[in-house]
Amino acid sequence: MKKTTEIPVHRLDDTDFYASHTDGINLGDFSISHRIDFFALIWFGSDEGLHYIDFNPYPVKKNTVYLLARNQVHALPGNRPQSRVIILSKTFFDSIEDDDLRFLFVPFNNEGITIPDEMEQPLAELFNFIILENSGSNEPRLLHYYLNALLLHLYRFSNNSLARSAYHDERLRKLFDLISTNYKTQKLVDFYADKIGLTAKRLNQIVKEKLDLSVSQLIYNYTLIEAKREISHSTKSMKEIAIELGFNGQSYFSRFFKKQTGLSPEQFRQENI
Repeated sequence: MKKTTEIPVHRLDDTDFYASHTDGINLGDFSISHRIDFFALIWFGSDEGLHYIDFNPYPVKKNTVYLLARNQVHALPGNRPQSRVIILSKTFFDSIEDDDLRFLFVPFNNEGITIPDEMEQPLAELFNFIILENSGSNEPRLLHYYLNALLLHLYRFSNNSLARSAYHDERLRKLFDLISTNYKTQKLVDFYADKIGLTAKRLNQIVKEKLDLSVSQLIYNYTLIEAKREISHSTKSMKEIAIELGFNGQSYFSRFFKKQTGLSPEQFRQENI
């Protein structure tokens, strides 16, 4: 994955919804790291090694589905595997009424969802209906019905019991939204607890119970992902990146990054050139 002066951004122009097989996607080079300006569902149809979400490797396996959130970084080195892809603009994504389904796209949980063998053909037919409508009348209400049905099946197939229990907690949904918006400037649990109407202790208890993480770890996850993006695909100095991410200085940022990754920011940049 070669380094560029700025990370490429793939955009969904002039439409809010697009469904296609692999050969119909022409948004840019998928083999190098790129940031997506949309939400994406990728259903792999063959076993082809690895792909990368926010610089972490995940297997490309037949009938495994990955759900990517806007602003995540993706890379698919080598030949494109067979796949079915659905791309949603932020406008279309925000119009999905079911909170549980929107929550499937949270960026801290990037594990794939496996489609059982007996459901491959029925869901392939559902995907074909989506493509048919998308290339024809393109009625948003019908696309919502079809997409909701597909996402509901994926929700059912998900075997991440911690994440599934979190889907039903409105406090956690609000926490994720707050962190994704404020993690650069607000590092303390008290800020988020106050916004949600809980004590910091109680909020930590809920997050630990539902996700086996602390609130601070969630904040660190968002911060670390953005740090990796900036270090790997920008010419900014480490000092500039540290300030943008809300650290008091480069030394604090360097200690944080090495503690989380085992590498200094400089080492990480060298490995991703």
